Amino acid sequence: MRRFAKLRTDAEVCLRIARESLERASLRILARRYGKSKNTVMAIVRRVFSALPDSAAIARKFAPRWSGVLVVDGKVVRVYDELATKLDRSRFSDDELRWMHKARWLCGVDYGTGDLPHYALAETESRVDLVMYFEALRSLRYPLRGLICDGNPEIPRAARFVFGNTLVVQRCTRHFLEDLRRLLPADERGRALRARLEAFISAVKRVIEAPTLDSALAHAVVIDEWRRTHRSPLGDRMYRMFQTTKEELLAHLLHPDLDLPHTSNDAESLFKQLNLRLRSLGRFYRFRFARDYLNAWALLRRFTTFTDCCKSRSHRNGKAPIELAGAAIVNIDPLKLRN
Repeated sequence: MRRFAKLRTDAEVCLRIARESLERASLRILARRYGKSKNTVMAIVRRVFSALPDSAAIARKFAPRWSGVLVVDGKVVRVYDELATKLDRSRFSDDELRWMHKARWLCGVDYGTGDLPHYALAETESRVDLVMYFEALRSLRYPLRGLICDGNPEIPRAARFVFGNTLVVQRCTRHFLEDLRRLLPADERGRALRARLEAFISAVKRVIEAPTLDSALAHAVVIDEWRRTHRSPLGDRMYRMFQTTKEELLAHLLHPDLDLPHTSNDAESLFKQLNLRLRSLGRFYRFRFARDYLNAWALLRRFTTFTDCCKSRSHRNGKAPIELAGAAIVNIDPLKLRN
């Protein structure tokens, strides 16, 4: 109790420690910098972050006006699961045992503002977890009109279950091309087939990255011609993959009024930044610690001004994501906010 009483008297120091923890300073560095033990620093960080508001509280307080175009993805986070250590390890493979100590951080990036309307830590990236995510998003009154996601089919299914079947979904074209390339034969005997399939992938790339719908349709003729002259089980499989997802791959051209991106790069960029922070942290030892830390990281990012946006997004520079969504945040320190 004496230690926590002291922490209450040093509120500004606690905030500095918590902020620097989010800015890539390791616990060891913070302990040395502030003359405290590593356990004390950890206790300070957890105490500050556990009191911060979640995405629902932020939506109530600031009433952001989002664009309604959302890029959604899930990020694997290492979280120690004490229950998993008590299981009979002989019943599971090494991969299954490793995944028991991992959770999924589900997050959406509002394409128009760069804000993060909702984020949640889930056990897995199953349909149940995703439905819960989109239910929470709807409770924030997020005006979802267009969804951009990778190849996980459960994401659009869950979104349409909550927001209705009329929701426009854009499949990330970059991820789709990567899925096709992973199917290419790697052995020397398949060299000729590989060359033909690479020609098919190039034709698909011209279609789904075409600047207009008319040019995309013109390029699609080449794909049909290719299939008539190059039949193979693997080629037929790739062709079916394209045909079954063609509408979602071309959603950005079919619905120009929504101004949809055709990749999930916004979410990928977000997760790259998060990776830089998690690399020095290693593994969280409790689910709630991971949840609170990720909530704090997202909150700080929402209130941090953009500085290096280019071209069509240069207008973002000097403003924070939530500010671009219409929120008044002058003189507000996000780490001092409370539910």
